[in-house]
Amino acid sequence: MRIHFGLPADRLGPSALAIGSFDGVHLGHRSVLERLGAMARSQDLQAACITFDPHPRCVLDPANCPAQITTLEERLQLVRPLGVREAIVLEFTPSLAALTAEVFMERLLAAADLRCLVVGYDFALGRARAGNVDWLRAHGAEHGYGVEVVEPVRLGDREVHSSEVRRLLTLGEAEMANRLLGREFAMAGLVEPGDRIGRGIGWPTVNLAVPPTKLVPGRGIYAGWADTPHGTFQAAISVGYRPTFHKTELRVEAYLLDFTGDLYQQRIELRFVARLRDEAQYPDASSLSAQIARDVEETRRMLRGR
Repeated sequence: MRIHFGLPADRLGPSALAIGSFDGVHLGHRSVLERLGAMARSQDLQAACITFDPHPRCVLDPANCPAQITTLEERLQLVRPLGVREAIVLEFTPSLAALTAEVFMERLLAAADLRCLVVGYDFALGRARAGNVDWLRAHGAEHGYGVEVVEPVRLGDREVHSSEVRRLLTLGEAEMANRLLGREFAMAGLVEPGDRIGRGIGWPTVNLAVPPTKLVPGRGIYAGWADTPHGTFQAAISVGYRPTFHKTELRVEAYLLDFTGDLYQQRIELRFVARLRDEAQYPDASSLSAQIARDVEETRRMLRGR
């Protein structure tokens, strides 16, 4: 997969294209990208997608800028196996937001020989979202490309949207969020030095350096997995402030089951499977240590056979 930052200077050949923020690359996004791949194969086109960074709402409504379910790097990694051959990253700026749908599409058609545009049912582009599905169909009929509209994906009574995934993760409902994502929610980063509190009570943890725009799940203890340079390990993950020790900095840390070694300044990924319990304050370190032992055994039980 080739990655372009900005519209390609060398015009892409005959292409099928999907446009969206794709934050989370959840089941709804996957449905759009799978249709993109199918259309590309059926018409002998190259599959391309456009994504935006930062999230458009962070520019249009900064007070309500959403935390990222997936960083840009994670997003690109997730679309790669879906058959996307050309990934275009557009910086979302006030000047881009001000473009009319007509001007945006004029620039896009100059950058790619567009034959098929694949969009979600509620998609719109251009100033004031004027370039909706009906507008695009009329524009496509005039400029030689078709428009494929993908209906929403539903799981039970829920439509799959990034906003719903964010809401569930913020509440700590990792299992339901994972169902909408179609995979386990993950956080990746370097292991940074901590306060060595865990080591002092017999449970050495790794402390994850969280990217500043990344969504952090609701406070609590989770069962999950840690992917490290030394392999994959079961992990009891803590998201919180460590109230037993009266700390005030939010930390994401994990005890890796059956692991010994040093991971400082190495990159790891934590995958959240299920929430075990709320964060709690304990009267002393020994009480906390006993609870961590129970959390570790519950993590082992929950992940057995997975």
